[in-house]
Amino acid sequence: MGSVIAMTGKGGVGKTTLSALAVDWLVRRGETPILAVDADSNANLHWALGVRYQETVGGIRESARRQAQALKGIAKQEFLELRVQEALVEQQGYDLIVMGRPEGQGCYCFANNVLRDVLDRLARNYRHIVIDSEAGLEHVSRRTLLCLDHLVIVSDCTVRGIRTAARLSALADEVGLGARSRGLIVNRVPEGGPPPAVRSEAQASGLPLLAAIPLDEHVAALDGDGIPLAGMPRNAPARVAFEEALTKLFPEQERN
Repeated sequence: MGSVIAMTGKGGVGKTTLSALAVDWLVRRGETPILAVDADSNANLHWALGVRYQETVGGIRESARRQAQALKGIAKQEFLELRVQEALVEQQGYDLIVMGRPEGQGCYCFANNVLRDVLDRLARNYRHIVIDSEAGLEHVSRRTLLCLDHLVIVSDCTVRGIRTAARLSALADEVGLGARSRGLIVNRVPEGGPPPAVRSEAQASGLPLLAAIPLDEHVAALDGDGIPLAGMPRNAPARVAFEEALTKLFPEQERN
Protein backbone atom coordinates (compact mmCIF):
# COMPACT_ATOMS: atom_id res chain seq x y z
CA MET A 1 0.00 0.00 0.00
CA GLY A 2 1.19 3.53 -0.76
CA SER A 3 0.04 6.59 1.19
CA VAL A 4 -2.98 7.31 3.35
CA ILE A 5 -4.05 10.96 3.29
CA ALA A 6 -6.85 12.37 5.45
CA MET A 7 -8.57 15.73 5.06
CA THR A 8 -9.88 17.10 8.32
CA GLY A 9 -10.96 20.43 9.72
CA LYS A 10 -14.09 22.14 10.99
CA GLY A 11 -17.33 21.84 9.07
CA GLY A 12 -17.84 23.77 5.85
CA VAL A 13 -14.21 24.48 4.99
CA GLY A 14 -14.09 22.43 1.79
CA LYS A 15 -12.72 19.07 2.93
CA THR A 16 -15.00 17.13 0.60
CA THR A 17 -14.11 19.29 -2.40
CA LEU A 18 -10.40 18.78 -1.79
CA SER A 19 -10.84 15.05 -1.18
CA ALA A 20 -12.63 14.65 -4.52
CA LEU A 21 -9.96 16.69 -6.30
CA ALA A 22 -7.26 14.55 -4.67
CA VAL A 23 -8.90 11.36 -5.94
CA ASP A 24 -9.22 12.83 -9.43
CA TRP A 25 -5.58 13.99 -9.45
CA LEU A 26 -4.24 10.62 -8.30
CA VAL A 27 -6.31 8.78 -10.92
CA ARG A 28 -5.09 11.08 -13.69
CA ARG A 29 -1.52 10.63 -12.48
CA GLY A 30 -1.85 6.86 -12.75
CA GLU A 31 -1.53 6.28 -8.99
CA THR A 32 -4.23 3.61 -9.03
CA PRO A 33 -6.06 1.82 -7.56
CA ILE A 34 -7.29 4.30 -4.96
CA LEU A 35 -9.71 3.82 -2.09
CA ALA A 36 -11.83 6.90 -1.36
CA VAL A 37 -13.24 6.79 2.17
CA ASP A 38 -16.14 9.05 3.12
CA ALA A 39 -15.72 9.15 6.89
CA ASP A 40 -18.14 12.02 7.42
CA SER A 41 -21.42 10.93 9.01
CA ASN A 42 -23.08 13.48 6.70
CA ALA A 43 -21.87 11.76 3.54
CA ASN A 44 -21.19 14.07 0.61
CA LEU A 45 -18.07 12.71 -1.09
CA HIS A 46 -20.14 10.61 -3.47
CA TRP A 47 -21.83 13.75 -4.81
CA ALA A 48 -18.49 15.44 -5.36
CA LEU A 49 -17.25 12.34 -7.19
CA GLY A 50 -20.48 11.91 -9.14
CA VAL A 51 -21.36 8.40 -7.93
CA ARG A 52 -24.06 6.74 -5.84
CA TYR A 53 -23.81 4.27 -2.98
CA GLN A 54 -26.19 1.69 -1.57
CA GLU A 55 -24.73 0.69 1.81
CA THR A 56 -22.57 2.23 4.51
CA VAL A 57 -20.13 0.70 6.94
CA GLY A 58 -22.32 2.04 9.74
CA GLY A 59 -25.24 0.04 8.40
CA ILE A 60 -23.07 -3.06 8.11
CA ARG A 61 -21.89 -2.55 11.68
CA GLU A 62 -25.47 -2.31 12.90
CA SER A 63 -26.54 -5.50 11.12
CA ALA A 64 -23.46 -7.29 12.47
CA ARG A 65 -24.32 -6.17 16.00
CA ARG A 66 -27.84 -7.52 15.66
CA GLN A 67 -26.61 -10.83 14.25
CA ALA A 68 -23.57 -11.26 16.51
CA GLN A 69 -25.12 -14.10 18.48
CA ALA A 70 -26.04 -16.00 15.33
CA LEU A 71 -22.56 -15.64 13.80
CA LYS A 72 -20.02 -18.14 15.08
CA GLY A 73 -16.24 -18.22 14.77
CA ILE A 74 -14.79 -17.40 11.38
CA ALA A 75 -18.31 -16.74 10.05
CA LYS A 76 -18.17 -13.32 11.71
CA GLN A 77 -15.14 -12.35 9.68
CA GLU A 78 -16.52 -13.80 6.46
CA PHE A 79 -19.84 -12.03 7.00
CA LEU A 80 -18.23 -8.62 7.33
CA GLU A 81 -15.74 -9.26 4.52
CA LEU A 82 -18.61 -10.01 2.16
CA ARG A 83 -20.73 -7.09 3.27
CA VAL A 84 -17.90 -4.58 2.98
CA GLN A 85 -17.04 -5.83 -0.50
CA GLU A 86 -20.70 -5.42 -1.47
CA ALA A 87 -20.68 -1.86 -0.12
CA LEU A 88 -17.75 -0.80 -2.31
CA VAL A 89 -18.68 1.51 -5.16
CA GLU A 90 -16.31 0.50 -7.96
CA GLN A 91 -15.22 3.15 -10.44
CA GLN A 92 -12.49 3.55 -13.05
CA GLY A 93 -9.27 3.87 -11.08
CA TYR A 94 -10.84 4.09 -7.62
CA ASP A 95 -13.38 2.57 -5.25
CA LEU A 96 -15.53 4.43 -2.73
CA ILE A 97 -16.55 3.21 0.72
CA VAL A 98 -18.95 5.28 2.83
CA MET A 99 -18.57 4.98 6.60
CA GLY A 100 -22.00 6.36 7.45
CA ARG A 101 -23.35 7.42 10.80
CA PRO A 102 -21.62 6.55 14.07
CA GLU A 103 -23.08 3.80 16.20
CA GLY A 104 -26.09 4.40 18.40
CA GLN A 105 -27.15 2.62 21.54
CA GLY A 106 -25.94 -0.86 22.35
CA CYS A 107 -22.59 -2.61 22.33
CA TYR A 108 -20.63 -2.43 19.10
CA CYS A 109 -17.37 -3.89 20.42
CA PHE A 110 -17.58 -7.03 18.30
CA ALA A 111 -18.57 -5.16 15.14
CA ASN A 112 -15.98 -2.39 15.52
CA ASN A 113 -13.10 -4.73 16.31
CA VAL A 114 -13.80 -7.10 13.44
CA LEU A 115 -14.65 -4.29 11.04
CA ARG A 116 -11.36 -2.55 11.79
CA ASP A 117 -9.52 -5.71 10.75
CA VAL A 118 -11.63 -6.00 7.61
CA LEU A 119 -10.90 -2.41 6.57
CA ASP A 120 -7.21 -2.86 7.30
CA ARG A 121 -7.01 -5.87 4.99
CA LEU A 122 -9.13 -4.15 2.37
CA ALA A 123 -6.77 -1.17 2.35
CA ARG A 124 -3.84 -3.36 1.37
CA ASN A 125 -5.40 -3.76 -2.07
CA TYR A 126 -4.96 -0.06 -2.90
CA ARG A 127 -2.03 2.09 -3.80
CA HIS A 128 -3.37 5.15 -2.03
CA ILE A 129 -6.26 5.95 0.31
CA VAL A 130 -7.98 9.34 0.50
CA ILE A 131 -10.11 9.93 3.60
CA ASP A 132 -12.71 12.69 3.75
CA SER A 133 -12.99 13.03 7.53
CA GLU A 134 -15.83 14.46 9.54
CA ALA A 135 -15.27 17.67 11.50
CA GLY A 136 -12.71 16.79 14.14
CA LEU A 137 -10.75 13.58 14.53
CA GLU A 138 -13.44 11.24 15.82
CA HIS A 139 -12.69 8.32 13.53
CA VAL A 140 -8.93 8.45 13.84
CA SER A 141 -8.93 9.14 17.59
CA ARG A 142 -11.03 6.01 18.14
CA ARG A 143 -8.84 4.01 15.77
CA THR A 144 -11.73 3.10 13.48
CA LEU A 145 -9.66 4.22 10.52
CA LEU A 146 -6.17 3.47 9.32
CA CYS A 147 -2.77 4.78 10.28
CA LEU A 148 -2.09 7.97 8.35
CA ASP A 149 0.81 9.13 6.24
CA HIS A 150 -0.47 12.65 5.57
CA LEU A 151 -2.84 14.59 7.83
CA VAL A 152 -4.10 17.68 6.02
CA ILE A 153 -5.97 20.14 8.21
CA VAL A 154 -8.19 22.43 6.16
CA SER A 155 -9.28 25.89 7.33
CA ASP A 156 -11.21 28.73 5.83
CA CYS A 157 -9.48 32.08 5.57
CA THR A 158 -10.32 33.28 9.09
CA VAL A 159 -8.46 33.58 12.37
CA ARG A 160 -11.09 31.41 14.04
CA GLY A 161 -10.63 28.73 11.40
CA ILE A 162 -6.85 28.69 11.84
CA ARG A 163 -7.25 28.41 15.61
CA THR A 164 -9.58 25.44 15.13
CA ALA A 165 -6.96 23.84 12.88
CA ALA A 166 -4.34 24.33 15.59
CA ARG A 167 -6.64 22.66 18.15
CA LEU A 168 -7.14 19.70 15.83
CA SER A 169 -3.39 19.39 15.47
CA ALA A 170 -3.05 19.39 19.25
CA LEU A 171 -5.74 16.70 19.50
CA ALA A 172 -3.79 14.59 17.02
CA ASP A 173 -0.84 14.79 19.41
CA GLU A 174 -3.01 13.91 22.40
CA VAL A 175 -4.34 10.72 20.81
CA GLY A 176 -0.92 9.72 19.55
CA LEU A 177 -1.92 9.96 15.92
CA GLY A 178 1.16 9.10 13.93
CA ALA A 179 1.45 10.72 10.51
CA ARG A 180 4.52 11.09 8.32
CA SER A 181 3.51 14.66 7.56
CA ARG A 182 1.00 17.16 8.87
CA GLY A 183 0.12 20.45 7.26
CA LEU A 184 -2.37 23.27 6.88
CA ILE A 185 -4.38 24.28 3.85
CA VAL A 186 -6.11 27.65 3.96
CA ASN A 187 -9.06 27.47 1.60
CA ARG A 188 -11.16 30.13 -0.17
CA VAL A 189 -8.52 32.83 0.10
CA PRO A 190 -9.73 36.16 -1.35
CA GLU A 191 -7.87 38.00 -4.08
CA GLY A 192 -4.72 39.53 -2.67
CA GLY A 193 -3.99 36.63 -0.36
CA PRO A 194 -4.77 35.97 3.30
CA PRO A 195 -5.22 39.04 5.52
CA PRO A 196 -2.26 39.83 7.82
CA ALA A 197 -4.12 38.53 10.90
CA VAL A 198 -4.73 35.19 9.20
CA ARG A 199 -1.10 34.97 8.06
CA SER A 200 0.05 35.66 11.59
CA GLU A 201 -2.30 33.07 13.08
CA ALA A 202 -1.22 30.47 10.53
CA GLN A 203 2.41 31.03 11.42
CA ALA A 204 1.61 30.82 15.15
CA SER A 205 -0.17 27.49 14.63
CA GLY A 206 3.14 25.77 14.00
CA LEU A 207 1.62 23.89 11.06
CA PRO A 208 3.46 23.94 7.75
CA LEU A 209 1.38 25.83 5.20
CA LEU A 210 0.82 23.44 2.29
CA ALA A 211 -1.30 25.80 0.21
CA ALA A 212 -3.39 28.95 0.22
CA ILE A 213 -6.18 28.04 -2.19
CA PRO A 214 -7.91 31.00 -3.83
CA LEU A 215 -11.63 31.54 -3.76
CA ASP A 216 -12.70 30.04 -7.08
CA GLU A 217 -16.03 30.61 -8.82
CA HIS A 218 -15.66 27.24 -10.58
CA VAL A 219 -16.22 25.37 -7.30
CA ALA A 220 -19.48 27.16 -6.50
CA ALA A 221 -20.67 26.78 -10.10
CA LEU A 222 -20.05 23.02 -10.14
CA ASP A 223 -21.67 22.55 -6.73
CA GLY A 224 -24.65 24.62 -7.75
CA ASP A 225 -25.21 22.56 -10.89
CA GLY A 226 -24.52 19.23 -9.18
CA ILE A 227 -21.55 18.51 -11.46
CA PRO A 228 -18.71 16.32 -10.12
CA LEU A 229 -15.53 18.16 -9.17
CA ALA A 230 -13.60 16.29 -11.87
CA GLY A 231 -15.38 18.64 -14.28
CA MET A 232 -13.43 21.61 -12.94
CA PRO A 233 -11.15 23.09 -15.62
CA ARG A 234 -7.52 22.01 -15.28
CA ASN A 235 -6.45 25.67 -15.14
CA ALA A 236 -8.97 26.64 -12.47
CA PRO A 237 -7.08 28.56 -9.77
CA ALA A 238 -8.27 26.33 -6.91
CA ARG A 239 -7.31 23.16 -8.76
CA VAL A 240 -3.88 24.48 -9.73
CA ALA A 241 -3.06 25.59 -6.18
CA PHE A 242 -4.23 22.33 -4.63
CA GLU A 243 -2.45 20.13 -7.13
CA GLU A 244 0.79 21.97 -6.39
CA ALA A 245 0.32 20.97 -2.75
CA LEU A 246 -0.42 17.36 -3.74
CA THR A 247 2.78 17.25 -5.76
CA LYS A 248 4.68 18.03 -2.56
CA LEU A 249 2.90 15.23 -0.69
CA PHE A 250 3.27 12.71 -3.52
CA PRO A 251 6.64 13.48 -5.13
CA GLU A 252 7.61 11.95 -8.44
CA GLN A 253 10.04 9.45 -6.93
CA GLU A 254 7.22 7.79 -4.94
CA ARG A 255 5.45 6.71 -8.10
CA ASN A 256 7.61 3.62 -8.60
